[in-house]
Amino acid sequence: MMRKILLILLLISCINYSYAQTPHLSGKVEVNLKTGQITCDFVLTNIPNLDKDYQLLLNKGFNIKAIRDSAGQTLRYAGFYGGSMRGEGLVYTPQVNGNTLINPKKLRISYTGAFPIYTDTLNFIDFKGLIAFNGKTMRATDQSKWYPIIYDVKKDRQIEQMTYNIQVTSSDAKMIFVNGDLPKPGPTATFKSTIPIAPMLFIGDYGTQQTAGALFINTEMNNRQLEIFEKNIAEMKAYYFKVLKIPYHTKNIFIEHQPVEKFNQGRSWGFVAFPTIAFAGLKLGDMVDEKQGKFKDSTDYPFIAHEIAHYYFGNVIQPNSTLMWFFLESTSEYLSVKASEAKFGKQFATAYFAKKAAALKNFKATPLNQIKDFNEVSGSYRYDYGPFLLRGLEQIIGETRLFNFFNTCLTSKDEFTNYEFFKKKALQSGITAAEWNRFEKEFIQSENATALIK
Repeated sequence: MMRKILLILLLISCINYSYAQTPHLSGKVEVNLKTGQITCDFVLTNIPNLDKDYQLLLNKGFNIKAIRDSAGQTLRYAGFYGGSMRGEGLVYTPQVNGNTLINPKKLRISYTGAFPIYTDTLNFIDFKGLIAFNGKTMRATDQSKWYPIIYDVKKDRQIEQMTYNIQVTSSDAKMIFVNGDLPKPGPTATFKSTIPIAPMLFIGDYGTQQTAGALFINTEMNNRQLEIFEKNIAEMKAYYFKVLKIPYHTKNIFIEHQPVEKFNQGRSWGFVAFPTIAFAGLKLGDMVDEKQGKFKDSTDYPFIAHEIAHYYFGNVIQPNSTLMWFFLESTSEYLSVKASEAKFGKQFATAYFAKKAAALKNFKATPLNQIKDFNEVSGSYRYDYGPFLLRGLEQIIGETRLFNFFNTCLTSKDEFTNYEFFKKKALQSGITAAEWNRFEKEFIQSENATALIK
């Protein structure tokens, strides 16, 4: 009974009502941790009515065996030759008589692929979009497109969240976890979610820990460390609720996993597939000062707060279009700075922006109102430079009105998060035309506005 209650609490605030029709995924997946092979036989139903304006996205490492319709007939499909990419996925479109199949109600997609296993030799990069085998665990997220994702062409949105009922088999796995359900012992387990969610997959040899408000996977914390960690997380959530006026009731799942990239000393990274937050290159318990009841390093607080902030920009609103990366990452990074500023004082933000400004000394930004493709917002732009633009807006309108602007963005539904959205939501939130024009002239149109931050 307690497991069921925890699951309900973990999921209850992850519902996203922006889709009138939510896809349902059913079928089987088999993962071999020793060879890196993944074999899937999935059925997509309840597919939104998008006429011909849809695509199917699947990781480039998979080979499709067949796509079949509701009658079980094998379909022709575009994308097998000279296919185009969208993110980490190849683009496929089912066809009938040379034309895209209109409003398929049901599609069965069978495919297989093999991926490298990283142990002694590591990759030059690890990120959320990688299907990662490290000899102990396997990780695959919505960004990696390990399951078929529908792309809505007209609304420029990937529909990663779906309900599901799938069976996962991995003969050499101790535990299996699918985001939206609870971890279960291997080698075979069935996972279900009646709430739309992005079904991240995490398989391997690991244990679990549980507190009143969270679930921890592949961690080895003692009770005191768990208590302190959860206390700090609760503090961050309370702050975000206070300033953004949107409740944060999600009970998170925290995962530790080994990166498949060689990290320099002290480096780590994290990603979010709500309600799961995963970290690579660190031990959560090592971050905790048991005597002081806090994180050992002040930089750990904003690091964790950034991932917690993705509940808002990434879940409550799912950014798309040309400013996808700005609204996904720059906002979350800025919120983490504000949460840390509230905890440690204004000197934290002063030091943060001074350090970032030095690193961005030679950076040249394409003005946001000239961005034509979301990839123009590079890693340095979205994580480092974008927060300077938001700080500049705060300098002009003040903290309270900036948070009101964030709230206006977060309560929007089914809109393109492009520059027009940025400006429209600013004006809707009460920012005057004169204030916006000043912000645009001083910060947006500057190649490097870091020196303007006070």
